[in-house]
Parts: sequence; C-alpha cells; structure tokens
Amino acid sequence: MLKFISSIFPGDGTAVMRKSIAQSLVIRSVGLGLIFLSQILLARFMGVKGYGEYTVIITALNFVVVISLFGLDTSVLRFLPSYLQKKDYSGAHGFIRFSYRLISVMAVICATGVFLFLLSNSKKYNISFSEAVFWSVLVVPFLVFVNQASSVLRALQKVKASLLPAYFLLPVGMALGWAYYYLTHNKLPVDAAMMINLFITIIVFIYIYRKVSSGVNKLIPAAEPSHERKLWLMVSLTVLLTSLLNMLIKQSDILFVSYFLGNTAAGKYSAAAKMATLVALGLSIIDYVYVPKIAALWESHKLIGLQKLVKDASKQILIITIPVSVVLIVAGKWLLALFGPAFTASYIPLVILVCGQLINSLTGMVGGVLMMTGHQRMFFLFYFMSFVVQAFLNFILIPRFGIIGAAVGTATAIIFLNFLGYFYIRKKIHISASVF
Repeated sequence: MLKFISSIFPGDGTAVMRKSIAQSLVIRSVGLGLIFLSQILLARFMGVKGYGEYTVIITALNFVVVISLFGLDTSVLRFLPSYLQKKDYSGAHGFIRFSYRLISVMAVICATGVFLFLLSNSKKYNISFSEAVFWSVLVVPFLVFVNQASSVLRALQKVKASLLPAYFLLPVGMALGWAYYYLTHNKLPVDAAMMINLFITIIVFIYIYRKVSSGVNKLIPAAEPSHERKLWLMVSLTVLLTSLLNMLIKQSDILFVSYFLGNTAAGKYSAAAKMATLVALGLSIIDYVYVPKIAALWESHKLIGLQKLVKDASKQILIITIPVSVVLIVAGKWLLALFGPAFTASYIPLVILVCGQLINSLTGMVGGVLMMTGHQRMFFLFYFMSFVVQAFLNFILIPRFGIIGAAVGTATAIIFLNFLGYFYIRKKIHISASVF
C-alpha cells in the first residue's frame, strides 16, 4: 500500500523520502479520522455547552504548551539535521540536552502560573470548570515533553514514531476513556474529560520517552556535548514568538467567540474550525517530511536543489489539498451534523475557513522555507501583521455577524500571511514556494 501511495506523487525524491511521505499520509489521514471521531464522541457525550468549555480550556492549554516549548520543537528541525549533516555529534547531543532542560523549567513555570491564576479566579467559574483547569495544569509538563520528543524523532527522520503520539495514541486513548466514563456514569463533565486527558498523556509520555532515547542512541554516535546556547536561545525565542502568533491566528478566534458570544457559540464554531484545518492536511504532511531536508540543503548552499525540492513538494500538496477541500464544501453540513444538530449552524463559517486554508496550501511551504533558511525574524513580522489584521476584524465583525465574522477575520489573516511570505521568498531567497 505504501508503494502505491508513494507512486502517486510527482518528483524525483529519493525512495526513502517517498516512503516517508506515504507513511506520513497514511498515519495522518487515519489519525485525523480518529481525532475527528473522538471529537464527535466528545461533543455527543458533553453537549454543546460542555464541549465549548472543554474547547476553551484546550485552546488555552495549547498556548501554555507553546510557551513552555520556547520554540525548541521547531528549532530542533533546523539545528539537529544541520549538525548531523556536518557530523558535529557533540553539537547534536548538546542541543538535545539543552532543549530538554529548558522546556522542563519552562513547563514548571508555566504550570505554576496557570495554577496561581486558577486560585485567584476560581470563584468566577463553576466547580467542574475549575477542576478541569486544575487537571490541565498537571498535563502541561507531560504534554510539553511529548511534543519535543516527537520533534526530535521527526528531525531524525523517524516519521512513524514521531506521528504516533499525536495521531493515534492520544486520540484513541482519550476516546476510549471518555466512552468508558460516559457509559458508566451516563454523563461526561468537563473535569472528568480533562482528568482522562491527563491519565492518557502520562502513558504516552512513558512510551515516547523510551522511543526517543532509543532513537538518539542508535542514530547519533556518542560524543561529549558542546553548546551554542546564545545562538539556540536567539533562534528559539524568535520561533517562540512566531509560534505564539501562529496559535493566535489559528485558535484565538475560538477565544474571541467565547468572549463575545459565550462558550456554547465557541463550541459550535470550534467544530467548523477544526474541520477546516483538514484542508491543510497535504501541506502539513509534506512539510513534516521535507522541512529537515530544507535545512540541510540550505546549510549546503544548494539553492537549485532547494528550489526543485520545494516545487516537487508543492505539487504533492495540491494532490491532497484539492480533493479534501471539495469534500468539505460539498459534505460539510452533513459532517457537522455528526457533532449534533446544533453544529450545522457553523456550515457557512466552515466554507469561509476552508477557502482561507486552501490559499494557505496553494502558496506552498512558506513557513517551512522561511524558518529553515534563517528568515524567522521576517516570518515573525509577517505573523504579527497578520494577527493585527485578524484581531481588528474579529473585534469589528464578531459582535455584528457572530461566528461568520470570526471566520472572515481568520481566513483574511491566513491569506494575508501567506501572500506576504510567498512574495518575500521570491524576492529575497529567489525561489518559488509553490508551483506557480
């Protein structure tokens, strides 16, 4: 099956890369299907209001995790392949050790901050919601390590091992836990859902810890660690700020809807927002496999090879993106109804968000190229400008047009961001990030 899938994609990529793409496509497609089904179960078990509360907590948790990672989950994709390309095994070991130590400290600080916030504001929320936030505090350190370990495995080209936690182990484990609790209690409050989230994340943490330790020992020869802390911190800080803006553009709309319209509306809107991200499936799959290779080619000053790689990648992105977009637009209302009858109200926002994500995919690997070629500061500027556009539109449009206004603001910001990056790459790096 993997051979058949890899033969679909054009280009002259190596057999290893084609196999990686096929593996990523299969795992991500199946994984996204499992995530989609788990969210349907959760919405059915919790109802619109409960699902909205859970979504708001998870959205806030994602921001905490990004801050705790300090951009190192992306920096490892730039530095580790570069060190391995130069056979600088001391630098490779030094970066991995440094990244684990820093994210551990950041995770404890961020979790403590959230806990203190909960203590000072607990009277504002109901008991179930407050307990759910408490469980999310405990999730932070484990989830941060799972993300960083997955990125290390990704940088080592261990595609299957890096994808399994997020696309299989976590969604399946949580879905089974939620279903068991609902069947035994005939309800699923938000605090119980988050407690199950914590339990499953700890199990996945144990699995990924063993996997990444084995991978590093096998693929990176032993060497005394060396450190370039200043360089790592400077790059990672820029990546962190960019990642936060990326999160703000992709998920702050849910928080805006919650603020203006309440958690029930946020629950309805989040179903459409999550479905729309399926359009970027092709981009995320190809980006996942190609980004470490971009870093290696740029480090070797092989600009012609880089252009060829990016162009081939863009063709492969389109092969996946266009069919997914058509399915979501044609069958979107039916798919939303799976969450519950009330969720069909977010069909128009879904179509708008799909259009924004389609432009995102058509412009190619804009983010990956900028980050892996040392232009992360400019990418951060583009993100900042785009978020300003989104925030302005959300404040103006959501009170007047509801969740449709939120979709317009987010789609506009995504399109603006990708056009800025696309034309910058053409002018400064002298390559095209898409097939056009």
